[in-house]
Amino acid sequence: MAFAKMKLKDCVISFGSFILGCVITVNLLSLSMNEKSKGHHCSEESDVSLKNAKDIKLFSAIDYFLLVIIISGADNFIQRTTIRETWGLLNKDYADVQYFFIIGSHGMSDEKISKLKKEQIKYNDLFLLSVSDSYKTLTIKVLHSFVWFDTEFNFKYILKCDDDSFVLIPKVVNELQNNLAQYEHLYWGYFDGRAHVKQIGKWKETNWFLCDRYLPYALGGGYVLSRSLVHYIRQNQHLLGTYLSEDVSVGTWLSPLNITRFHDVRFDTEYLSRGCNNSFIVTHKQSPKQMKAFYSTFIQTGKLCTKETKTRKSYEYNWNVLPTKCCLPEDLQEPKNKQKELI
Repeated sequence: MAFAKMKLKDCVISFGSFILGCVITVNLLSLSMNEKSKGHHCSEESDVSLKNAKDIKLFSAIDYFLLVIIISGADNFIQRTTIRETWGLLNKDYADVQYFFIIGSHGMSDEKISKLKKEQIKYNDLFLLSVSDSYKTLTIKVLHSFVWFDTEFNFKYILKCDDDSFVLIPKVVNELQNNLAQYEHLYWGYFDGRAHVKQIGKWKETNWFLCDRYLPYALGGGYVLSRSLVHYIRQNQHLLGTYLSEDVSVGTWLSPLNITRFHDVRFDTEYLSRGCNNSFIVTHKQSPKQMKAFYSTFIQTGKLCTKETKTRKSYEYNWNVLPTKCCLPEDLQEPKNKQKELI
């Protein structure tokens, strides 16, 4: 009976995904953008190009376990294609896991729109947001994505990553199902609590006043949020301040909450990769060539690396001290505290 139920569920999800793809394609072709939204607030008619699908309610008919939202850019076709041909294939054994590329489309040229139309018709995995495609709008893209997915989809978890991240979907799913399922309010990634507020450069923050450091946050190369936290963000979107760094913003939004923050060294999600380790679940700042090599090795051996390397040290997060002392390299730490901490 259990087997029969699973087969029926897979069938429903597969059919729903087919219909969903058709709806995405039709609405992308119309590219009707909602220009009503001012600031960063998302109305109930979210400014996603798929907003007309809201009335059909197809999305909410499918129960997803994990949604993967991949922040991309209109010009990053090679990166998207590489993901589709590598780690994007690793979810084929999971009917309730789906990935989508998030792209800002405001002010886009007709030529770029035409290319995206063709890409969407072929792959059915693009979501267009009515925001400009710029590093300055990353936080808005993530916020609007959370609002859209929480409004239109049934899911248990969201994994946010970038289009230069390599994600081992089977390992993520296994951890969530077997080791982290008991945590209702989960914020999972590689945390930093001592990062200095950026004062110069393109990431300069002009409206940060909360502290002389950023509040603890999971680095943006990849992190996982349970549905309850995504819902909280959606419900309070009109009260949330936004900062240039989307990962800093998410950490700040969730900072007052009594949730499970799980610091995991298997998330190689900093601004530079720490090398290659077969324990990695997510690894950031990878070229298309490296992604193809990772995928080939994983398919052939079940491992990520042909040879493990370390270019930078990791750290365990010490939740029992002030954030500025949280993150000593592994060789300078006191006896290791537990990775999982309810705070």
